[in-house]
Amino acid sequence: MKKTDKRFDEPAAATSLREAIHLARIQEAETLDRSVGRRSSELARLEVLHAAVEHVFKDIPMADDRFALSLVPSKPARLWIDMLSYIAMDASGEIYRMIRNEGEGRIVLAETEDVGVMAGRITEYVAHEIVKRERAAAGVTYDAPHKPPARRASMGRLVLAFIIGLLTGIAGLMAVGWQITQ
Repeated sequence: MKKTDKRFDEPAAATSLREAIHLARIQEAETLDRSVGRRSSELARLEVLHAAVEHVFKDIPMADDRFALSLVPSKPARLWIDMLSYIAMDASGEIYRMIRNEGEGRIVLAETEDVGVMAGRITEYVAHEIVKRERAAAGVTYDAPHKPPARRASMGRLVLAFIIGLLTGIAGLMAVGWQITQ
């Protein structure tokens, strides 16, 4: 029994242990029914979303095998988009939540109650991932501005810098020595 369920100001509903066990079993069954109802509701909502985006996955080029629209009735139920991203329902079972697994943890990409909006977000996500892969295959990156390669110092410049530093150090020591002897 949870602490919030205790009611100290009301009399007990059961007068015997047998009756209390019977009432506890009834409460447990009601809780289980609500849980099963919520779970089937989540699955039904994810099935509606699955149907709404099926046509998008049929348009993906055959060579691109990263995407696989798959409804997994796990706990919680998930509609997988690719190996990293999926749609799950929030705790209330009413809000679609698009989640991507990253190295640092999970990132929520989108949240909405509307199946049409989430279908649009999935379509945009798939399109961006396809473009990102095409860009990577072409060897084009937009992450950082292009810098020209750093020039390597030639061996002659290094030797010249060493000699100048050596002569400057010798001259400095001679000046200090001359100051001390004076």
